[in-house]
Amino acid sequence: MREVTFQHESAATAAVTSPTWETLELRRTIALTCETVASLELSPAESDTVNDSLDAATREASAEKPDRYTVGEHLETAAHTLKDAGALDPVSQGLRRATELLGPAGLATVATAL
Repeated sequence: MREVTFQHESAATAAVTSPTWETLELRRTIALTCETVASLELSPAESDTVNDSLDAATREASAEKPDRYTVGEHLETAAHTLKDAGALDPVSQGLRRATELLGPAGLATVATAL
């Protein structure tokens, strides 16, 4: 009987990559944070800054291989703005979760604002 294996890798299959569960969870966490921020009463300037930062974090997290430090820097900007506005508490749990998912990059960026 001939053995059949599925370990054949062509250039086409090698190019297909799936996001890690951490990346998927990070994307979900950012999306939930965006939903929470939408319900906050922020000034127009604060809202613009936070939403721009979260949008940039979402775009980077959606990349095939997101740069964790870039995502963290955008979340850090949002967190500092929310903290200055006195509106960090409603999103702090989500930002802490994002910090965990980003690992050392999260500790160097987002965690400094929490």
